[in-house]
Parts: sequence; C-alpha cells; structure tokens
Amino acid sequence: MIRVDGNRPVSIIVVNWNRAGLLKDCLSALCCQSYSNFEIIVVDNGSADDSVSLVKKNFPLVKLVELAENRGFTGGNAAGLEVAGGEFIALVNNDARAAPDWLEKLLCPMLMNCAIGICASKLIIDGSEAIDSAGDGITTAGVGFNRGLGKDSQQFSFSEPIFGACGAAVVYRRSMLREIGFFDSDFFLYDEDIDLSFRAQLAGWKCQYVSDAVAHHKGSATSEHLSDLQVYYHSRNLEFVWIKNMPAKLMLRYLHHKLIQEVAAFGYLCLRHGRWKPFLLAKRDAIGMLSNMLKKRSEIQRRRKVSDRYIQQLLTPVLEREYLIRKARQLIRG
Repeated sequence: MIRVDGNRPVSIIVVNWNRAGLLKDCLSALCCQSYSNFEIIVVDNGSADDSVSLVKKNFPLVKLVELAENRGFTGGNAAGLEVAGGEFIALVNNDARAAPDWLEKLLCPMLMNCAIGICASKLIIDGSEAIDSAGDGITTAGVGFNRGLGKDSQQFSFSEPIFGACGAAVVYRRSMLREIGFFDSDFFLYDEDIDLSFRAQLAGWKCQYVSDAVAHHKGSATSEHLSDLQVYYHSRNLEFVWIKNMPAKLMLRYLHHKLIQEVAAFGYLCLRHGRWKPFLLAKRDAIGMLSNMLKKRSEIQRRRKVSDRYIQQLLTPVLEREYLIRKARQLIRG
C-alpha cells in the first residue's frame, strides 16, 4: 500500500438531525484523523436540540450548514456537497466513530487506481466485535444488504472489489459524482447509497472494499428499527432501485426472484409485524412515481458502459444458501 502524501483535499460531510450526543463523538474522532488535508462539513437538518450550538462551541473549524427543515439523508448530503471543496467526498453518519487512520486507509486505493470511484469501510457494530458492514452487496431482486453482517470482526480481512458501499462511512471520487450524479433526492432516506453504487457500476466505475479502514457504527440510531418511517422509505425505495438500474434482460431473467422478495417482504412486514399502512403506502407511491423513475432509467441506461454479464456477476441470488440462512435468522429474531 502506498503512503498518502496529503496533497489531495477531502471534504467529509456529516448529516445530523437531533443527535447532539452522537455528533460530539463522531466529530471528535474525525478531528483526530492521521490524514490532514480535509475539511469537515456538518449539515444540520433543522434540529430542535443543541446540535448547532455544540458544533459552534466545541468544533469552531467545522463548516456548519444550517437547514431550516429536515431534508433527509439525501437532501442533507446534497447541501453539504454544494459547499464542499474536496477532490474526494467522504460521508460519515453521526452515529459512526472513525478510527484515526480511517480516511488515510480509504484513500489509498483511489490514488492507486483512477477507475475506483467508491471505497467502502469495514463497519463494526459499536460496543461489539461484530461486523455491521463489509461493504454492500445486492441481490438478484435488487435488494441491497450489508456484507458480513453479524460476523466476527476478524473476518472479511481482505480488501476486494465489491458491488457498493454503505453510506455510513464511505469515500466517493468527485469526478465520478459529476458524471453520474449524487444521491437521488426522491429517496429521502434509505437505499440511496445502493442506488448510487448501482449507477456507478453501470457507468463503469469500480467499488473497493478496504478491510483496514474501520469505523464503529451504532446503527439505527437516527430512526427506529421497523418504524413506519423505515418501513415506508425502504419498501418504496427498493422499487426505485430496481426500476432505475436493473438492466432489462436481467429484470426478465430474475423476475421470479423479485416476486419472491415481494411476497417475503409482505409476509414479514405486514403479517408478522402489522406494518400494513406504511408498506402499502410505499407501494402505492412507488407506482405513482413510476413515470419519473422511468425517465431517470432512460438516462442511466443510456450512460451504461458495462455488459449484462458484468452486472449479473455482481448480483447475489436470493435463493443462495447463505443469503437464505441470513433471512431465516432475521425472521426468527423478528
């Protein structure tokens, strides 16, 4: 691995909404990075707590963007990007604590290979020795998932090309974002990072998992697990990912996988957990926005530089044994 010389500026964007306690730990960790040529941008989504005053008092060098309303994860990061000056754009969730060499490690592959547009971290569940994410995978039904979730942190110890990166701790090449765009504002919350990774892969950019770029992540600290908010946006945005990005031949090839996924999601969310309203509203709204998504699809597919076979190799079959075991454990845990 090469040594990073510090001449390549990085902008680190942290989006926050009413999480002053988390924000202090997050920013303290970022201020201690071994790589020094970076700026920190905190975008506050109209918090009602003392988040803004905390940043002003304790982190005077941080660039603060105060929004009047909550624009979600996508809108908050877009506001941060508008004022960012870096050649590379790093995103860190307010519930994540980056190791001191996190940024330096994450930049190395990009400096060695200009085809790499995304670098993914190893996320460890805070307070444990379990993996939260070793980058993102995606199934043949167009559903993103955290690679290595729940595995021992000593596993997934080799860096490798993968499908995508979790937005909780990631670095993007700015030139890639200029080409393919940033997060889709229609997503608001959830799966915007999967969508971006898919668009990047279709356009010929690569994603590298960097095993020694470590951050500790609380996870679900901003929104409650299986809340109406989470169920709605996740269920709706999965449709957007599929409609916008999945090549037509692969849509037909894996249509039965998509149907299996939808039936399973209905059973899990509606029958088991009673989240009928947000789930059905999500599907209704996805249909209502179909024409808009098809317009975006047209542009994305027009820009595509890779073959169906290449994309197919990135997909994890929903009927794969390990993936089925993972979903079964999720069903048992509830």
